[in-house]
Amino acid sequence: MKSLLLKALFIAIFPLHSFANPADTTIKGVLVSFRYSLSIFPSSWQTAPVSAAGTSIDASEIKRSKLVIARALNKYPVATLEANLKTIYFLKSMEFFGVGYGGTNSTAELYLTNDAAKNGYTDTYIEQSFHHEFSSILFRNYTSRLDTMAWKKANIAGFDYNDPEAGVGAIRNNESSQELDSVLCRKGFLTQYAYSSLENDVNTVAQNLFTPEENFWAYAEKFPRIKQKVKLLIAFYNKINPVFTEAYFRKLGQASE
Repeated sequence: MKSLLLKALFIAIFPLHSFANPADTTIKGVLVSFRYSLSIFPSSWQTAPVSAAGTSIDASEIKRSKLVIARALNKYPVATLEANLKTIYFLKSMEFFGVGYGGTNSTAELYLTNDAAKNGYTDTYIEQSFHHEFSSILFRNYTSRLDTMAWKKANIAGFDYNDPEAGVGAIRNNESSQELDSVLCRKGFLTQYAYSSLENDVNTVAQNLFTPEENFWAYAEKFPRIKQKVKLLIAFYNKINPVFTEAYFRKLGQASE
């Protein structure tokens, strides 16, 4: 009985998730976990039709993952992180609906994959994935702070994200590149992926604000529709925390060059 009481007390003081993987760490108040079990996903994801599945990250990728995510988290004020993000889970791979995902998010949890730089999981890819997914959490939590009407007006006339031939159809037809596309920029979209939904469009601009591709700021200056969306998203982040200004984001871009 005594041993059981001691065990219960130990678990109460040191929750299981805190030592499930000795590599787990906390950065700016956010738990960064490298453990994997089906239980890390919300219960509604664990059964059909979502049928979540994942694999544990390779031990050799843990150190790099920590360095990349620390750099990403350091771009946000602690208050913003504390209010919106509890845990980041790193996996080697994950699937939902039988399809592989590079990243996803739930209420206050974020899930990222890293299967080595040689397989395309570069530092930039991982960090952009974080900003991409975290922007979804912020978008849900502060929807009213983004002028979505003005955002839609920045698109070409008549565009509908739900149009099977234009918006969501880009994903269904496997036209989901994340490469910046100057032709699409004239229409108001940085990439093919941005076509698929307003949220994905926001995600794409967000990941480039925090970890910009080489031509991002040049395109923001050259293409009025992109410039408008960048302006609207900076205003959104500034309402969340005043540290986020255009000068702040431009400085991040210069630091990554």
